[in-house]
Amino acid sequence: MTMSSVRSGGMMSTQETAVFEFIERADTHAQIDDLLDDLLQVVATYGFQHMIYTGLPVGDNKIEPLVKSNRLPQDWWQRYVELDYSRSDPVCQQVFATVKPFVWHEAGEHFAHLEGAARIVGEANEHGLADGYIVPMFSQDEWLSAISFGGSNRLELNNRERGAINLMAIYASSAIERHQRRRPSPKRLSEREREVLLWTSAGKSCWDVSIILGISEQTVRYHTAQIRHKLNANNTTHAVVRALQQGEINLGQLSESLGDTH
Repeated sequence: MTMSSVRSGGMMSTQETAVFEFIERADTHAQIDDLLDDLLQVVATYGFQHMIYTGLPVGDNKIEPLVKSNRLPQDWWQRYVELDYSRSDPVCQQVFATVKPFVWHEAGEHFAHLEGAARIVGEANEHGLADGYIVPMFSQDEWLSAISFGGSNRLELNNRERGAINLMAIYASSAIERHQRRRPSPKRLSEREREVLLWTSAGKSCWDVSIILGISEQTVRYHTAQIRHKLNANNTTHAVVRALQQGEINLGQLSESLGDTH
């Protein structure tokens, strides 16, 4: 059964019809910003005026470099970044614990009582972000990303409405992934950095890698630091995942390094 035939049966509301119409045109937008503008216009009927699509920071990493598109109030976002609010933001921290969509005010008590969390919630409210809805997802660029929608009023979304928003967010993210794959991204790692990453992924120490590659241990440590910086990773495992996602290395190379007994 096609989307058109479902609509013609008169079983969907105007709001639900708009959802499927958005899905049908998701791949027709030439620019990512046009797609997200369209998405924000459709979700406005659910009570949202603002939106951000971003990767989520791990460890000591910052959120600002991970942002793909930002439609939050600019003065609020500047404050959020300057004060590194993602560390105490109950919504951000809840995503890591559940990896499933939720309304902002549903963040667990543990996260709501993080130091500074109440201040963040209060300041967000002052900037027109009283409540919102966040949809976590895995993407090509980040091990965990999210599209988060915000509005000026407390939300009461039923399961059908949540499902519709989830569907639109997932389709939007998928359309963006396809759009980006049509434009090959430049490689970030040097050939030497890829070699270092593959050997360390096989469990080799910096000293081992220095012997294998004929370079100093200090140079290996420098390359390791550069790899983590370029990939925004906080350890070797995270770096390997990011490198695979971004096409810096492939599964064949990784399998070969893991299988090497020398």
